[in-house]
Amino acid sequence: MWKTLALGILAIVPAHDMYGQVPCPVSLTSSNAEQDSIKLEFRNKGKIPIEQLSLSCTPSANNKSRSAICHNETGIFYPGNEYWIEIVYPGANHRSAVIAVKEVRMAGRVFWNTRSSDSCRTLRVSRKR
Repeated sequence: MWKTLALGILAIVPAHDMYGQVPCPVSLTSSNAEQDSIKLEFRNKGKIPIEQLSLSCTPSANNKSRSAICHNETGIFYPGNEYWIEIVYPGANHRSAVIAVKEVRMAGRVFWNTRSSDSCRTLRVSRKR
């Protein structure tokens, strides 16, 4: 009886709510500031492919504020692999910025966002001198 009730409850709970407490599935590994863009390297450290990655870009002097999403990258990013993406960021080589993961959509409609208990490490992009 209890097993049937527990299975019924699990069937009702949406999959994205069950994964709300998963650790950050993305590792921001390195970056290069160009004139009007940032080349960013990241790795999928999760166990399932990533379909969309949403990032925020905050000027370094103001890195404590919650910024809006500055870039969405869609595709299929497989676990364990590293990828390079380019973010349009005017004047990137003249000012520092902090890049942070805001949301991740993975295969199977699994979502991770900054409301999860385990936040992702940010990456500071230094300006060229």
